[in-house]
Amino acid sequence: MSLRKARKILSFILSVIIVIGGISFTGAEIVKYTLCNEAYMSKTFASGAVHNQCVENFKSRISVISAKSNIPERVFEAILDNNTPSANTAVLRVFARNNATLYSDDLVERFESLCLEYLSGNEISYDKDMVHRTALYAAEVYSDCFGIKNTDEAMAFVDKVDKSHGKYASTGLLLIVLPMALILIMFSKKKDAQRALCSAFTALGLALVLIGFSGIIFNVGGSPLLAPQFYASSLSVSVKGAFAASIIIGILITVPSILGSVKQYKLSKTNNE
Repeated sequence: MSLRKARKILSFILSVIIVIGGISFTGAEIVKYTLCNEAYMSKTFASGAVHNQCVENFKSRISVISAKSNIPERVFEAILDNNTPSANTAVLRVFARNNATLYSDDLVERFESLCLEYLSGNEISYDKDMVHRTALYAAEVYSDCFGIKNTDEAMAFVDKVDKSHGKYASTGLLLIVLPMALILIMFSKKKDAQRALCSAFTALGLALVLIGFSGIIFNVGGSPLLAPQFYASSLSVSVKGAFAASIIIGILITVPSILGSVKQYKLSKTNNE
């Protein structure tokens, strides 16, 4: 086997290692700063569309309680102020490993206080136990509409990423840097080394683009077990955003790499002439 052929084979192997390392590093960073990032997830879950859906569901279900208790809907809807736990609060509680359902004794007391304030203010006789039960139902409805349930898997995923992110990122970075150094040492001519590196990073960029498109097309993570359903849909959108980030990063790597390869090809062709 000639030295030139051996270099090509070794260059191919090192390029594959760079691709593996790049996928490991980029994947770890994307997941860490999207799906496991409070700010990113809060924007998705606390979007205007999601909040409006929460409010609409709450008002729809509270009308049933209002009809049974003869307490106007506006009394229960008064809970919808700036101090009330929201979808954004629920997301933050997931990351804090706290109760993300938003159901609490404090919430029950706030509903009960609103009901008693209305009844007393209008001099309407009432059964205290009935009012308490009504407040319990209202708090459960609020929890169903604004809280996030079935978060055990999501919490476990975040914990797993927190523990393994450094390992995958550092390993991936090592698998990028070390082969690059070997390629630079292996080729005595700078243009040959640049050509090999451009090919390796072109392959890496295309791999990231392919992973991103495959994840979106095959709806990877599109059926999470979160409840209510529109939260599950929000999580699915967040996953698609992570795959979109992979596509964008892949393009940003691919384009300069291809341009570099074209430049090296033109220089090589000019020198041969």
